[in-house]
Amino acid sequence: MNILKLACKLREKGHTIIIACNPEGRLFQQAKESFDVVEFGSEFKNDFKSVRKILKRDKFDVIHIFRSGDVNKMILSLFGNYHKSVLIFDPQIGVGVKKKDPFHKFIYQKLDAVIAISKDVADGFIRNLPVKMEKVRVIHLGVDVEKFKFRKDGRERIRGEFNLGDDIVLGVVSRFSPGKGHEELFRAFKILNQEFKNLKLLIVGEPTVGEIDYFSNLKNLEKELGIGESTIWTGFRKDVPDILSAIDIFVAPSHAEAFGLSLVEAMAVGLPVVATKNAGFLDIIDDGVNGLFFERGNHIDLAEKIEMLIKDKTLAKRLGEKASETAREKFSFEKYVDSVENLYLELLKSKQTEARDVQHSKS
Repeated sequence: MNILKLACKLREKGHTIIIACNPEGRLFQQAKESFDVVEFGSEFKNDFKSVRKILKRDKFDVIHIFRSGDVNKMILSLFGNYHKSVLIFDPQIGVGVKKKDPFHKFIYQKLDAVIAISKDVADGFIRNLPVKMEKVRVIHLGVDVEKFKFRKDGRERIRGEFNLGDDIVLGVVSRFSPGKGHEELFRAFKILNQEFKNLKLLIVGEPTVGEIDYFSNLKNLEKELGIGESTIWTGFRKDVPDILSAIDIFVAPSHAEAFGLSLVEAMAVGLPVVATKNAGFLDIIDDGVNGLFFERGNHIDLAEKIEMLIKDKTLAKRLGEKASETAREKFSFEKYVDSVENLYLELLKSKQTEARDVQHSKS
């Protein structure tokens, strides 16, 4: 949905947007309500025809490619015309597979830029993709900081819904899949729950396709640790800003992330956060300034960091305020959109200059 939000903001800025996506996906169903949408993503033959058709109809200044699998199809479909448009690849995740064979070198040299959502992802691109360092640009994703802000009425409503009263509430918002760190959080909570009797753990999310077994394992671990009376499974929630407002301390225990939008959302609300010291979070948290890091997989270290915030309310307040300031200054969706637009304009200007130089040399 980040693509749709970006498209809406760019249109507000006066740009004309056409979205090409899989007709079976959620993006297609939502985008077709207000955008010119082209079917793309079924098979190469059909995609090739779709691209050629719209190329005859429109002259694109920028083609922004989000899916790794679409890069090959798009470049080959555009062959002979690629130089007329700025081509940007923006996977919004890391790339862990090397693609430096002759075919991919041919494909990726046609790109004008590759967007990385964190410095660690950028390093991975340089290691694994046949792209020059100067073509890799770091643009952090952003959140709607006006939507994700503390709501007193939301806090009261959610606390009433789950009968939280004056409890100290820890919270996690995440998918249920291996490596998300729920196990460490549960074990840390077991330690803390023995000392703080008014402690609750709010677990936000629901299992999706392929996550049922892992979800069942977590429920078994909850039972094994004996923390069930103090844990609350909310399921999927549309009112995440209110949920976050009801939380006192946010935990991001994931072992590895390309970036960390849920972490930024919690920071925007003004929550003190404790997060795994993993590469994707390094761009977001300054340890001891706007949040606390704990050692990956170390539930004892996690428990100690959370205990620090429970006991030192001044520290928790200071970190929460700085977290909100960081989210608004560095990770707003407006800043993200401006950065993408500025890259478009920069690359367009560069391509126009190159075209003029070629024309002059021919004349």
